[in-house]
Amino acid sequence: MKQGHKIKFFFFVLLFLLLIPLSIFTGYEPISPLRLWQEIRQYEPTNNNLAIEIVLFHRIPRTLISILVGAGLSIGGVTFQALLRNPLATPYTLGTSSFASLGAYISFLGMNSFLSSISIPIPLSHLFAFVFAIGEVFFILLLIKTKQKISATLLLLCGITLGMLANAFISILRYWATPDKLVFMERWWFGSTQVLGYRSLIVVSIISIPTFFLLWSYSSALDQYTFDAEIAQSRGVNITKLQIHLFVIVSILTAVIVAETGPIGFVGLIVPHITRYFVGSSHRRVFPYSALIGSIFLLFCDIVSRKLFRTEIPVGIITTLIGVPAFLYILFGKNFKEWMI
Repeated sequence: MKQGHKIKFFFFVLLFLLLIPLSIFTGYEPISPLRLWQEIRQYEPTNNNLAIEIVLFHRIPRTLISILVGAGLSIGGVTFQALLRNPLATPYTLGTSSFASLGAYISFLGMNSFLSSISIPIPLSHLFAFVFAIGEVFFILLLIKTKQKISATLLLLCGITLGMLANAFISILRYWATPDKLVFMERWWFGSTQVLGYRSLIVVSIISIPTFFLLWSYSSALDQYTFDAEIAQSRGVNITKLQIHLFVIVSILTAVIVAETGPIGFVGLIVPHITRYFVGSSHRRVFPYSALIGSIFLLFCDIVSRKLFRTEIPVGIITTLIGVPAFLYILFGKNFKEWMI
């Protein structure tokens, strides 16, 4: 690793390590490290160990899932921007998020009461979101199988069209929804890292961690593909297989994340560009740096969402408020280089 990259790497790691305790001890209920330590030392099961319970079952899971979701959306954005040859692509571009939201909205509008007798360990809104998102993925695969040749443009247009269809159904459901259910639907739409316990964390980690290493293994093929698809194919890269594999891998990752946290926007768009701004366009470096910077970005936004206003607001709003000016600064900065024609 060159000296410049070492400095950048240690800077981001230091920032990451500083944000973790800040996230754990920041929230509506003020908890200091000293208060937590005193409760640990004087721990009795019969006592009201409020600080321990908040940190253990709220703050730590929330911090860890922010890290995983930020990293997952970022590497998903890197992959789709390369796969679709579009610098504006995100993990949500192909409609996965819209179909997940449609599934969750259907659950909110009555399926919870209809299926209340069925005992399952997963919230029905999460289950419906995942099923609808995966269903859209397989539907796209069925559609593109009718074509002899798959192109980035075909995938992009197909995903956008289906996403618009899902959004149309979402608009109908929102129009029909009663005010109390509309509140739940709106909260879902903005996305949130508020989790209780470790179930969501386990689900996201089971998918996101192996996915990172799997996508990282495609770094060389993606470098060749983004440079020139025909040259990549002449060098032995199976373009069709690469496109389908990456599409399915990132779509499943996105489906799981959205099912657990809702559609947290802008992370998958801005972080890949920030990463390339610092480390260049080689995917061997872009993937790990994007995972790290994405974790930092979402952790920071989540902390701000708890402290910026009197009441906590969804982190998806903060990612947009912070992401837009940062993205514009990068786009119009003197060091910005277009990485794709």
